[in-house]
Amino acid sequence: MPYWQIKGRRPFERASKIAHAEIINNPLVQQFVQGCTLPSAPPPEDLKQKLLELPEASGRISAVIAIDGGMTETYVREEFPTASIAFIAVGPLLLRLEDLADLDRQPFIGPEDMQRLKSIERYVLVLPTKSVRAKGGTTFSQGVRWAVQDFLLQRHLMPALQWLLFREWRAKEEREAWEIPKCPNPDCWEEQIRFRSGDSVEQPCPRCHQPVYLSDGLRLYERIDEELGAGAILGYLLTAIEQVVLVHLIRSIWNLKPSLFREVLFIKDGPLAFFGVTAPMYRPMRDLMKFLGTAESEPLINLVGVEKTGPFVEHAALIDKDFGPGQLLVLNNEYIYRHIEPGNASDKSFGKNTYYGAKVILRGWNQDTYVATIPTGDHKPNPAFVDLYNGADVLRVLCRLRCSMYDNALVPVVLANRLVSLADVPSAEILKKFAKQQLQSA
Repeated sequence: MPYWQIKGRRPFERASKIAHAEIINNPLVQQFVQGCTLPSAPPPEDLKQKLLELPEASGRISAVIAIDGGMTETYVREEFPTASIAFIAVGPLLLRLEDLADLDRQPFIGPEDMQRLKSIERYVLVLPTKSVRAKGGTTFSQGVRWAVQDFLLQRHLMPALQWLLFREWRAKEEREAWEIPKCPNPDCWEEQIRFRSGDSVEQPCPRCHQPVYLSDGLRLYERIDEELGAGAILGYLLTAIEQVVLVHLIRSIWNLKPSLFREVLFIKDGPLAFFGVTAPMYRPMRDLMKFLGTAESEPLINLVGVEKTGPFVEHAALIDKDFGPGQLLVLNNEYIYRHIEPGNASDKSFGKNTYYGAKVILRGWNQDTYVATIPTGDHKPNPAFVDLYNGADVLRVLCRLRCSMYDNALVPVVLANRLVSLADVPSAEILKKFAKQQLQSA
């Protein structure tokens, strides 16, 4: 790592302009690079044998709820040491397919027409990420943990987290406990702290007597460092909050009128999965999907995760020329590890410990290509189309939501992103000034 200026009196230490020569000429480096392999697309004739036609659907879906989030990290003190906080915004947007069809028929779309598509509630979290101690904690780490716990409590998302972790859609005697493998407080090695349905969402550690929060069940504390900060948890936290909001909406509909599920399609930005330290959350989420998929003769849940970037999107762009309109490819374990992800399909099962759905590549009738994840209940390394909950209904509505502003875009996802995303300019600069003013006046 180079030296950098602290007081602004000396230049930055610049990197060497010739150090790459030693790397290129190193025989071990050459041998390693030559031994690597790249995934490649299947031959067109093999791919066409795997393609399916999108089946007809019931047409019962009348509304879409899209969930997206954005975040930005901003400095609040520029002198050394740097201090920073992060702003996270998540919003579910409701769109009625009838309103979208009305707009399609109009020669001109006015602001009042677009307003009908922007029914959204924002969930905003402020999180210290370095050298800032939150009000609720005696240490940096505890302050970050309390900020997450308080956010869930204040925005009424904690009941949704409890409902998910404890499987509270089951009878009381069938509910499960949620275990935190280690006390999140520093210098304490207490293990296996359990929360149960009906318990307080905050309880003292039996060894150090410091508070342990139910939100610690996300295990974000494992990536928080008193010196390096909490920047490493932001991506995991954003994805987790998006899915807790999804559970909040599902729980609300279940308590209100379960039959409404048949009319609503939930769209999540990104795959249906939990990654990193939050990965164990896939278990209760998979149980919830299985419950909603088998509670009646036909699956209740209409849910899809749509990816914008990543290796699956890049692979879809590589092969979509071989798809016809309305054709799809259900990705199985062998295909993924042969053509997309490095790995051996004989000893690995893609998504077994992260995903709660199966992946599909779909070519729409307007030549847009989508990478989607649809729930399957149990993990299925080699899913068939019939394993996808309401796959035909979900994918046919997805094709109707095409947005021509961007490649392979969807109207509700674009609108949700516009309303919650935080741009570097001017959003980040404005939030930076706001944070500095608030901290100075505190």
